[in-house]
Amino acid sequence: MIDTATIRDAVRMVAGVDGLAMNPDDLVDDVVLMAQAWPEEEDFMRAVLAVCTAMSDLISGKVEGKSLKYDLSDWRSFHFQHHRVRGAKADARIIYRHIETGIHVKGFGNRHKPQDIYRRMMAERT
Repeated sequence: MIDTATIRDAVRMVAGVDGLAMNPDDLVDDVVLMAQAWPEEEDFMRAVLAVCTAMSDLISGKVEGKSLKYDLSDWRSFHFQHHRVRGAKADARIIYRHIETGIHVKGFGNRHKPQDIYRRMMAERT
């Protein structure tokens, strides 16, 4: 189980990504949900670092996600592995859109745990 201090550190790390805009409450919620999805500290921190790297890569234009459909058609989804393993499927997502100063993130985290990320994003999030 991930302790509160580690979760606070993870929130600071994600919030500190230059060019990231996100609702602060949603950011904290997503980090807490990541701690549930990856309950071992080493795995959790690996996932947090992967999220920060993916966000930075999206902001810099190094990578690009795919357009979403239906109620999320204004957003894009970037898929990645929280821990790079050759041949493994992407298990993490960032739902975002480009803004003038970088990216606006609707949400991020594990694709399926604790529930499908797209279902979570359909809730009223800014």
